[in-house]
Amino acid sequence: MKNVVVKTINGIIEITRGMLTIMKHFFRKPITQEYPEKTPELSPRFRGRLALLTKSDGSDVCIGCKSCAKVCPCGDLIQIETSKDEETKKLKIDRFTIDIGRCIFCGNCTDVCPVNAIVSTDQFELAGYSRENFVLDKESLTLTPGQSELVKDRKERD
Repeated sequence: MKNVVVKTINGIIEITRGMLTIMKHFFRKPITQEYPEKTPELSPRFRGRLALLTKSDGSDVCIGCKSCAKVCPCGDLIQIETSKDEETKKLKIDRFTIDIGRCIFCGNCTDVCPVNAIVSTDQFELAGYSRENFVLDKESLTLTPGQSELVKDRKERD
């Protein structure tokens, strides 16, 4: 009989504690964001979708050094194929692909790039229906000159 009374008293105490917690939060301002109606405010250091910058004339900023592929902890995530341009004697990028489905968004590739050609954008909605949608080629990674300027300005402000 004593055990039943102790359990009943403990139950009443726990219910009272729970109700006090509810009442404490009842009068607070809600912190839940109504996504997608209200987009979240991202940190300036947010690492989203990767992108390649272009110069104002539309040419690539990337010099094809492959340092981003070497530093990537995911192995063969970034694949770059280059060839030597006969006129300028500089490397020309023939193929540049990133598998963002396997990317851990560590930011090593953006940190190590000597010319800041690869950047993390603030785009975070990266859902897709198949794995092929996550393999981005050079055309889908490259930003327009106007978009590149916006990304550079955002990085300078932060």
